[in-house]
Amino acid sequence: MNGEDLMLPILIASGLVVLMVGFVGLLLVVNSNRRVSHRAEMAELHQAQARAVIEAQREATRQTLIDLGRELHDNVGQVLVVAHLGLNTILEAKYDPEVAAARDTLRDGIEEVRRLGHDLNTDIWQRRSLVEAIRAEAERVERVLRVKVKLAVAPDLPSPPPDTMVLLYRVFQVILANAINHSKSRWINIEVWAAGEHISFSVADKGIGFDLASTKANAGLANIHQRCALIGYTAECRTAPGAGCTWLILAPHDQKD
Repeated sequence: MNGEDLMLPILIASGLVVLMVGFVGLLLVVNSNRRVSHRAEMAELHQAQARAVIEAQREATRQTLIDLGRELHDNVGQVLVVAHLGLNTILEAKYDPEVAAARDTLRDGIEEVRRLGHDLNTDIWQRRSLVEAIRAEAERVERVLRVKVKLAVAPDLPSPPPDTMVLLYRVFQVILANAINHSKSRWINIEVWAAGEHISFSVADKGIGFDLASTKANAGLANIHQRCALIGYTAECRTAPGAGCTWLILAPHDQKD
């Protein structure tokens, strides 16, 4: 058999080898794509499950707050009203300065219970904005506790969903209460601004500050972070002994220097 007779089988064999190599390569590419697609589907499934868990947690929190707000307003509030009426009856028969002082204190307590009941009821957030709630709380602190509160609000703020607003407001209340009770500051600065379709805010005081590293396990601080995480927010605390404390409650993708 001469060289020309061998050339055709060699070409055919080479072609078959090339085809087989190409076919194997194609199978590897297809298999790799399937693996990537499967991993993407699993990741999407896990994200959907995480979102479902978060939504369930938010709904459970929302319902708990509604129930607690109604209980405070309808039951506890009514008991205090009856006690207030009883004190009024006693004072009508015989005025007593100590009883009068107790009645006035009880009246203030009734107003606080009603306010808290309204704040916890997320149905109220259908008619009130987060900024209105923050402003009302700031005015109450100035009026009752004689702490100077400066509130700066950016224009054209978006309106978060009611369950988001109530959680943000509870976080705000915890931060404000901590500043009042622990910072020894008579000045508090609050800023509210838009972050895309969301709202971010900060609360700063000029108090004694604290060592953040030694208080990371504090339940109150952890609670702030957990509540923010439920709605996709980030809580950042900037403080040091003698340097005051600033809390940044940042919406998703928001950053503030």
